[in-house]
Amino acid sequence: MLLTIDVGNSAVKAGLFSDEGLDRVFSVDAPDEASDTAAHWRALLASLLPDEPVGHIGLVSVVPTHTDAVARALQALMDDAPTTIIGPEGPLPFVLDYETPDTLGTDRLAAAAAAWEQYGRGPSRSVIVVDAGTAVNYEVVHRSGTYQGGAIGPGAALMRNALQAGTAQLPEVSLRLPETPLGTSTQTALQSGILWGLVDSMQGMTTRLADRLPDTPRLVLTGGWSDRLTHHLDVEAVHAPHLVLRGTRLLTEMRRA
Repeated sequence: MLLTIDVGNSAVKAGLFSDEGLDRVFSVDAPDEASDTAAHWRALLASLLPDEPVGHIGLVSVVPTHTDAVARALQALMDDAPTTIIGPEGPLPFVLDYETPDTLGTDRLAAAAAAWEQYGRGPSRSVIVVDAGTAVNYEVVHRSGTYQGGAIGPGAALMRNALQAGTAQLPEVSLRLPETPLGTSTQTALQSGILWGLVDSMQGMTTRLADRLPDTPRLVLTGGWSDRLTHHLDVEAVHAPHLVLRGTRLLTEMRRA
């Protein structure tokens, strides 16, 4: 069994893979700064670890201050299972054409790798990935098998928090997509601006990125907001909810080969 772990800004997700594929998925909230201790990480990760024996662990992390602590906690909990920390160095399923690979988030790398392997490589078709989570990441893989980069924007919760922090009268609202973009109250106006605005931002950005490609790319959506937003886009899109975990598995296995 292979365990993959994705340490994000707001959640820690894990996936357990067997030869048949993804068997189980786990998720817990990421610890706040006050709880960021070795003991807390061990307790948090212990709740994610399966009862089944694990032969290897693959780890991606977008929080550098957490990466070493997570790796040490995993070693303490599962000393028989070596951990591969994914970075831009090492084997990849595509050519990496990115000016600053050391700053490329490994979640972005994993999502792009999984999308290319599953949706682009076989038919040799360009792929655009949208990972709608705390941030909204866009990844572009050219049909030649070259990762070209992408874009990064704020997610729904960040936009809500910025509006609340930067204004005197706007309240905090629940993040529910209203039926119509025409808000008839301050609450629905905020919900519309945040969520319909996010849909239109995703639509516009994917169109801009697609215009730079020689073919019609396959659009793949993942991340916590993807299931609520995919069917509101005006273009065909594939919903792949566990793309980062699948990419982590792919990159871990490539580096073990």
